Amino acid sequence: MDEFIENIKILINVLGHNVFEEIRKIKSRKQQEQETFYIKAARGANANGEPISDGFIVLKGSNISISTVPSISQNFNRLRDKLIKDGIIGQFEGIMKFFEDYVFSSPSTAAAVVMGRNANGLTEWKLKDGTKLKDFETQN
Repeated sequence: MDEFIENIKILINVLGHNVFEEIRKIKSRKQQEQETFYIKAARGANANGEPISDGFIVLKGSNISISTVPSISQNFNRLRDKLIKDGIIGQFEGIMKFFEDYVFSSPSTAAAVVMGRNANGLTEWKLKDGTKLKDFETQN
């Protein structure tokens, strides 16, 4: 049975589906603090996230802006509405927040949904010491 399950995992991964893989790797508390990026911006945005191989993950409990600006791209607006409809994002005690971790295709898409406006995720996501995601990726 174990061999059968391993074969299924291999086949599923070859087809491009990462169903059996963990979204985030387990890290020590210190390593997690050093590699967790944040955005703190207008309209209540206060989110944490991490770059991963498939894009960028916004962590459960992250707050997002309560509203969007009129100039936000329609694609970002539709994605935000879909996440609300699917229950991934919702309002809790007057705050919009993520109810679970969510993987975005890019840091910019994650930043735009979090901030409620068009954004460059490489410059918006920062470490606690102020290092931008762009600089972090260049160094590593």
